[in-house]
Amino acid sequence: MKFILRDEARATERRTPVTPNDAKTLLGAGFEISVERSGKRIFTDAEYAAVGCNLVDAGAWLTATDATILGLKELPEEPAELKVPFIHFAHIYKKQTGWEAEIERFRRGGGQLYDIEYLVKERRRVAAFGYWAGWMGAALAAWRLLARWNGVVGPEDGVGSFESRAEVEGILRELSAECVKPRRAVVIGAKGRSGTGATEALKLAGFEVTEWDMDETRDLDKPALMGHDLLVNCVLMTGPGLQLLARGDISNPLNFIQMVSDVSCDPFSDFNPLPIYEAPTGWDAPFISLGQNGIREEMELTAIDNLPSLLPREASEDFSSQMVKALLTYPNGEEWVAAKATFEATVARAGDV
Repeated sequence: MKFILRDEARATERRTPVTPNDAKTLLGAGFEISVERSGKRIFTDAEYAAVGCNLVDAGAWLTATDATILGLKELPEEPAELKVPFIHFAHIYKKQTGWEAEIERFRRGGGQLYDIEYLVKERRRVAAFGYWAGWMGAALAAWRLLARWNGVVGPEDGVGSFESRAEVEGILRELSAECVKPRRAVVIGAKGRSGTGATEALKLAGFEVTEWDMDETRDLDKPALMGHDLLVNCVLMTGPGLQLLARGDISNPLNFIQMVSDVSCDPFSDFNPLPIYEAPTGWDAPFISLGQNGIREEMELTAIDNLPSLLPREASEDFSSQMVKALLTYPNGEEWVAAKATFEATVARAGDV
């Protein structure tokens, strides 16, 4: 079995689904791994070569005929036909923009998509970046809010990927030590992977954290919610039932919230629990103003859709440690069978449209 680890097309994407250490595990199990050279991947080409991977030029996957192509993010728009198996996050199974065209590329070429989001075993995803999305989303919001309170420059003019978590921790500790203001945050979805990461980052930044999950939001106490300085949403809704804030709540006299971090970042969904913004924010402009809250303080929001990319090393190490266990069972493990079935159902659905 042969894998090609491709160089990601997105210029800001430094993560990898398989670290050199876990690539060594796969090699030891009899897999063959070729790694495309990359100038941006958080792990160097030399680190992969040192464990026995074969280095190839970036774009080698385009002409591959006998390998499975392993990556993280979506493919570039070319080629028009995809002829081999691919493993990555495609973001097309919920009828996102362009989903039919992407499925058609596989249909024409006869290839196969194993979407990582749909690698499910015992009804649970086998690999996810959730913890680091929550950690970084909460850390970024706390950084901005603490900087505001301290009257210093924060991350408002843009951010880039960090070499390690320690860089962000240092910033938060310094700002927290200089801030005399009591601070309260609430994390929605606190029991999940993202919520756990968010809670830990906020406590590091000196926030008193209210941890809410399904039991606490089933009958939402909105005044209690709005009594916090910072709100972090880690709940991704797949159906109706939860609305945390509406536009009319922003100026409510009971609203003390000055910062919202929407880690789940699903503004285009009909079930978005935070219908108070129109589109994700970006690395170059991480925050938008929502107006003034009930105590005439500015209320800001951050909603970045690729938060783990800001911490590529830790995110990659965590994800790879999960992913390698699944890759060892490729292509006949339970999770691969489930992902294949989802792909084939989507191909059939596209043909019926």
